[in-house]
Amino acid sequence: MTKTKNKVNVRELADKYQANCERIGAIADACENEQRERTEAETAEYETLARENAVLQMRMQAAVAEQNRPAEVANPDQVMRENLLERNRKVTIQLQREVTPQTTAALADTGIIPVQEQEMIKPMRMGLIWDKVGINVRTGLSGKLRWPKHTKATAQFADEGAKLTDSKIDWSKLETTGKRLGIAIPVTREELEDSNGIVEGVIREEMPAAVADAINAALFCVEAGDRKVYGPFVEAAKKLTTFAGAEPTRKELLKMKAAVAKVVKLVAPCWVMTEDMKAILEDIKVDAGSGRFLCENDHVLGYPVFVTDAIPAGYIGFGDWSYQAAGFFGKMNLVADPYTLARNNAVDFVLNTRFGTVTLRDEAFVLGKVKAE
Repeated sequence: MTKTKNKVNVRELADKYQANCERIGAIADACENEQRERTEAETAEYETLARENAVLQMRMQAAVAEQNRPAEVANPDQVMRENLLERNRKVTIQLQREVTPQTTAALADTGIIPVQEQEMIKPMRMGLIWDKVGINVRTGLSGKLRWPKHTKATAQFADEGAKLTDSKIDWSKLETTGKRLGIAIPVTREELEDSNGIVEGVIREEMPAAVADAINAALFCVEAGDRKVYGPFVEAAKKLTTFAGAEPTRKELLKMKAAVAKVVKLVAPCWVMTEDMKAILEDIKVDAGSGRFLCENDHVLGYPVFVTDAIPAGYIGFGDWSYQAAGFFGKMNLVADPYTLARNNAVDFVLNTRFGTVTLRDEAFVLGKVKAE
């Protein structure tokens, strides 16, 4: 097979492959526009086209490999012998030395090659989810917050003239106060001055963001550990719902929702999970024919889904966040202390605040976990 013939064959194979891809795309467009699965005829045609494309791809690879086969390299001794002895030709031998050219590495940090400074690349954050799930976060609080609570009274049926038994109401309270939350970043004056204010600007932006990250991690953790502040899923984990498989089913999620809806009035309910778990739910079909999935438009069973890495992988939380109280006590103080580290010619940036949270109704939150594979 000559190279010219190979080129013609490769072109024909590529045209046929492209035509098959366009037909597959047309089938996909029809299913998407009509919101349906493939018909039997379309499935059979798709499988035929896919098999034919696989064969075409192998043939194209073989043809390209044949075209790119390197030519045989002539032996220089044999060439010289043939030219001198057999053909009586003049032969010139030229000796060359290996030369390594100088590269741009020689100009590194000399200022000869200009550097185009771009905008600062900031660390990735999933968002301040605690202010999106419906928690009423108050600021400027002082002292201690207290919520008196009591149990339900119980009525009873009795016969005429019969004596009623005593009923009682139990009283208790919920309390919370702010726990100190802070961050300190010491920086030398040389770093501050030589960066023309960029370092200080980043520090003042990152410190409040780090506080928000810490609150996210506290509110959506599932184990208290040595935490001074934690959210509702720690208590919910004591009654953990373990899903039957590695993926939750619609029925299992409905049971979680019902467990909350039957005991509290839903005001600000939502699901909390990782982006990976949300992606799994977006791929679970509701049924065989409707083309609907368990998670659509960032909603599951009609309730919004919020994603965060603060909740561990494999967990799904559901609850009404109007029953989670939270707030900042006092002011958020950010101080640039130029005196404490004066011997080191450094400035100590320190941020302090106080944050507290309490779950008003434990039964307003449930937590589920998939079965380990």
